[in-house]
Amino acid sequence: MENDEKILNPQESLRVIRETIDLAKNSIRENGFHFLLWGWLVVLACIADYYLDVVVQYPNHFLAWIAMAVIGLPTALIYEWRREKKDPSTFNTIRGWYGRVWLAFGISLFLVLVLTVRAQVSPVPYILVLVGFATFISGSLLRFAPLIFGAVVMWVAAIICMMLGYQEHLLVQALATVAGYLVPGYIMSAKARNKHV
Repeated sequence: MENDEKILNPQESLRVIRETIDLAKNSIRENGFHFLLWGWLVVLACIADYYLDVVVQYPNHFLAWIAMAVIGLPTALIYEWRREKKDPSTFNTIRGWYGRVWLAFGISLFLVLVLTVRAQVSPVPYILVLVGFATFISGSLLRFAPLIFGAVVMWVAAIICMMLGYQEHLLVQALATVAGYLVPGYIMSAKARNKHV
């Protein structure tokens, strides 16, 4: 039976070690943009969905989430494209792993949404579990404790949702997103600005 694992030559091994050291020094130059973008979009979508469902009783209240995706996906992709174009050195092995975590999250999120809609159950607790997982891995890769704390907040929020109805899930998700995404995002942003001063 052949060994399918790739054996690194000495140059590749040194490159991986150098990239890992650079990661520890620069925290892969993460400035919190995506956590702030998605944090604000999720909070606004939660509030809009809650308002449309509870106050206005609009039957298509879920459109708030479609609007979030229509705004967020192109914004995130354009931002990454510009960042890569401006500074191609931002990509390294660790950043590749980081990207794969969020790609896996996106695929899992899509599947959870399809499955929960078909089962006619609230997707919020499941989304919070997935967000907590991806945020925990991100915090671990970046060595950034506020993200790890944010992941714990997401997991606790998922447990709280088990005791509440769908409409309250939206409020819990909004609060968890503030603590789990926005607070770490603003801390990252401030650290990134201080590094450039």
